[in-house]
Amino acid sequence: MDAPGHTPQPGRTPHLGLTREAGTREAGTRDAGTPAPATKPGWAGRARLIVPLVLALLVGAGFGAVLFQKERPAATMLGASGAVEGGLIRINGILPLEADGWLPPEAAPALEAPVPEGAHRVRVLLELTALDREGLDFRAGDYGVEYLGSQRQEALWASVASTDLQQGGTLVATMVFEIPDRAVEMVLDGPGSTRLSLGTEHHSGTR
Repeated sequence: MDAPGHTPQPGRTPHLGLTREAGTREAGTRDAGTPAPATKPGWAGRARLIVPLVLALLVGAGFGAVLFQKERPAATMLGASGAVEGGLIRINGILPLEADGWLPPEAAPALEAPVPEGAHRVRVLLELTALDREGLDFRAGDYGVEYLGSQRQEALWASVASTDLQQGGTLVATMVFEIPDRAVEMVLDGPGSTRLSLGTEHHSGTR
């Protein structure tokens, strides 16, 4: 009930206009001056951020692997003479044992065992010439075969275990190695920086 002496104006509801105006002002203030609540990115948004980061990490890891990978020194071509401490060295031949049935002049237990499947044995004819005044020291244990993805493999047998060559002296040593049929980038690794390529001509048939 209206208070005595107060006459409502026609077409106006008491307090209604004030309430609507206040509400409008409040809404306008919130829209203009108050930032909308932040929304969390969805899965698609997170994926757009994660994928480039993962790719960058993979590329960086690959670049680092290439950068720090140990580079293999170049090897002397098969048949050519290379340098060894005290003189020169070269491979005169690589002959598969299965091709000519060669056997050492004395018993060699290491060669009597059967050849593992997927491998074969070769004899490497190694020629060394002493040029230095101090001569050249040969030790069969200083030589081994390396190929891509493998560790150094020592000889199964050698015709000469060790010897000292005087200046002008020459030695031809036979060394027998057991290597995989499909080995690649094979080299005979020797003392110092001596590396002689073994090629792949000794691979035969399906090897």
